[in-house]
Amino acid sequence: MEIELAISAILLLALTFLASVDMAFGQLSDIGLRRLATETEEHPNARYAPFLSEILENRARFSMTLSAAIQIQLVIFSVLITYISLQLFARNGLALFISLASGLILAGIFRQLIPRFLSLRNPEGKLLKLLPVLRPFYRALRFVAEPWHRSFDRLRQQDEIEEAHDEEEDDDGDDIEALIDVGEAEGIIEEEERELIQSAIEFGDTTVAEVMTPRTEIVALPKIATVREARNVIIESRHSRLPVYRDQIDNVEGIIYVRDLLPSLSMGKADSPIGPFIRPVYFVPETKPVAKLLREMQKAHAYLAMVVDEYGGVAGLVTVEDILEEIVGEIEDEDISGEEPEEIVPASNGAYEVLGGTEIGKIERLFDMEIEADDFTTIAGLVIAQ
Repeated sequence: MEIELAISAILLLALTFLASVDMAFGQLSDIGLRRLATETEEHPNARYAPFLSEILENRARFSMTLSAAIQIQLVIFSVLITYISLQLFARNGLALFISLASGLILAGIFRQLIPRFLSLRNPEGKLLKLLPVLRPFYRALRFVAEPWHRSFDRLRQQDEIEEAHDEEEDDDGDDIEALIDVGEAEGIIEEEERELIQSAIEFGDTTVAEVMTPRTEIVALPKIATVREARNVIIESRHSRLPVYRDQIDNVEGIIYVRDLLPSLSMGKADSPIGPFIRPVYFVPETKPVAKLLREMQKAHAYLAMVVDEYGGVAGLVTVEDILEEIVGEIEDEDISGEEPEEIVPASNGAYEVLGGTEIGKIERLFDMEIEADDFTTIAGLVIAQ
């Protein structure tokens, strides 16, 4: 028991010492520390001036070491007080509570009140007096804490490298846009070429959700459909590939190709089911970058992919054509007769009539404006959100 009490007393003294140093340093700015290091050269403790300069070079590490040592001492002291209290008053609940509370109050006094009283008045003078004890004390603490410091330094360097890389990417993007502006002003780059380059730059930040055909516009077939029914839907929709679902659109089982149905039609088997012609389908999350998806679809030789949301339901579908249109603009199919309705039409009084399916990005580019569109990508979504 005497040993535990002696260790507790030593811990309290060490705690008071480190807390006093910590508070004294907290009162001094870097300028104050430099001035103190200069004044120390004319002080009886002049040999400690290099030690002060060393602390100043890496003040954050010094503060971290002191804070860690203080916290460890508090933990050890709390464990010792708990052990001593249990040994003395295990059978007396009130006495045990008073003993533990007294220990905590004592720790608070030696951690806060006494160091504050000692250090807040004339912190420079207190530091000069504490330097002879502080230097060996800090050397020992730093030796023990060196592995942790190295780990923190590696993490910090990694964060700095990542931040520098991100800033470099941002700077590269700004530089490219500046070159595009200069090229257009000099007549080297035409407006269409500028739009193509701009689309290629923005392509890397585009997600599948921004280019997909939404769920409400998907043309699909039930698994129980016949070849004849599939032919009619294909003719009406003018799509050469269609998703096939079981019971509901969230249960997509695959896709069918027009060319796979032609033999059945030519052999008079139009009433046969489409089940044997179903091919596997590629599923992708709506948050996937389109640049990455394009590479994956090229490797998988997939033209169409089903897009799923965070809950596993079908959010839409995306094709290679949808992705390429994000770079080169709208690709018109040669078999589509007639003219598509214009998405943005000028009206009277300076107003515009806009189709609900018009993308927000097109409005932003046309009118040089920015619309906050976190949860929607079309004008219809904007109207509903309002």
